[in-house]
Amino acid sequence: MRLVWGAILLCASNAAAQRVVFQTSVAPEPEENIATDCRYEITIPNPSKTIRAVWVIFDRGRDMLRYYGDSEVQAFAFHNDLALLFPFHCRAKTYADMDVEPSKGIGRTLFAALSQLAQSSGHQELASAKLILLGFSGTGSLVARLTGYAPDRVIAAIPADASQFSPLGIDTVTLSSEALAIPQFILAGSADHVSGTKRPYEYFRKYFEVGAPWAFVVQNKTPHCCIINAKKLILLWLRAILEIRQQSNDGLRRADNNRGWNAFIATRETETKDDWGAKTTEVIDARIQRLGSARPRDMIPAGWLPNHGVAKEWLSFIKRPEHPVTSLP
Repeated sequence: MRLVWGAILLCASNAAAQRVVFQTSVAPEPEENIATDCRYEITIPNPSKTIRAVWVIFDRGRDMLRYYGDSEVQAFAFHNDLALLFPFHCRAKTYADMDVEPSKGIGRTLFAALSQLAQSSGHQELASAKLILLGFSGTGSLVARLTGYAPDRVIAAIPADASQFSPLGIDTVTLSSEALAIPQFILAGSADHVSGTKRPYEYFRKYFEVGAPWAFVVQNKTPHCCIINAKKLILLWLRAILEIRQQSNDGLRRADNNRGWNAFIATRETETKDDWGAKTTEVIDARIQRLGSARPRDMIPAGWLPNHGVAKEWLSFIKRPEHPVTSLP
């Protein structure tokens, strides 16, 4: 196990704090599908406060690094007593990519790393901390699976452009009733030739129809990249979810999707096809409605939004004909 740390000054909305950074690594067990030690870095924006939860941002391209180091994300973490954890890419033994099935090692090493970081940082609460999960592409499929692997530890999940080769794609994720009750914010790009929009939407629709408090977002004209363009919307949604899912004596409070707003979209096919040959779709219209209202004609469900502020931002975002493409792989 290797541990290093450093400190720099972080200013968050005129409040100065000394953030600390720790690193650790976890060796795989012989039976796990991991080729070498998995490395982790954690940033604690305000080490004087008890850490409420850990936002896990999995390594998968430029946007994940941008989220982890972003000043607004770090300010959000500071104000909400979060730590930011960055698990570096951890390759499988059997192929060049990582094995996104948590039971094959990635799940155990994640929680082992948090236990080790609890010791090195002096924040013992990290060992049992609740998690927010953000993953892109293959790690989008991973974070969806992690909600099923450890539903008692997960506050919320954000699978973005979720995909992986068969049989590990988003279409093969199976969740228990406990896991599907965890809020998810699912993003897909209308010009994504890898993940597409069909499989992410079918994943969303499958569980939304049985009561999952989930939301679906299309980034118009966005290829397989660039979820940084949804940062403002993600932070607004996540702030609302953190307020709802506060810790009680019985554990995390459940999201009450009998309150809030419903979202709907109208789409059309594009010329882009995903890796399985299905055409992608883009949003041509959208609507938000209070719960209990009739579904708009010629629109399909796009999920549940926790309050009017989030609903308005979702509507503004999803109705844009094009979103910025600023961080191609």
